Amino acid sequence: MSSRRFAVLLPILAHDDGPRILLMKRPERETDPYSGQVCLPGGALEVDDASLLDCALREADEELGIPAHSVEIISELQWQETGFKHEVKPFVGWIHNPPEIRPNPAEVEHVLYLPVSMIAPGLFQERGTWTNAGGEKRELLTFRLDGYEVWGLTARILENGLNSGPEAGSIRRQIDTFSKS
Repeated sequence: MSSRRFAVLLPILAHDDGPRILLMKRPERETDPYSGQVCLPGGALEVDDASLLDCALREADEELGIPAHSVEIISELQWQETGFKHEVKPFVGWIHNPPEIRPNPAEVEHVLYLPVSMIAPGLFQERGTWTNAGGEKRELLTFRLDGYEVWGLTARILENGLNSGPEAGSIRRQIDTFSKS
């Protein structure tokens, strides 16, 4: 595992047409290896973070204005590794009484809303393959949303968390429960 750890929040909000996942497009910056990519809110664990969950919640607040008290964590997903060998811990959270989303322009260029109903096996296409440090090959997934490409780690977390991963069924049931209340 890398010396720096990261955490992301997969935030799910109620919407008239069904629950939606909040994604963001990062601004283009030469110093950012994830520049211009569509991603989930998150970032590196900092000294003041008590845990990886605190990190994910802090970043969601800093990047999108989602206060931690409005998030109910419904699942902690498996560790994921990026192409830069960053180890990332994803958390899935239902946003109660969704606040007004206030993107931080230094970190967010555009906010996107992905209907949970779109996340099905046919959504994801193969973009290529990637080999990790241990020599394991992994398929790179991709899909389009509102004219933007969602790929790599973000697509993998969405596919694993809501389609093929061990927590997918439980997460789907909890989303159904929340969206009916």
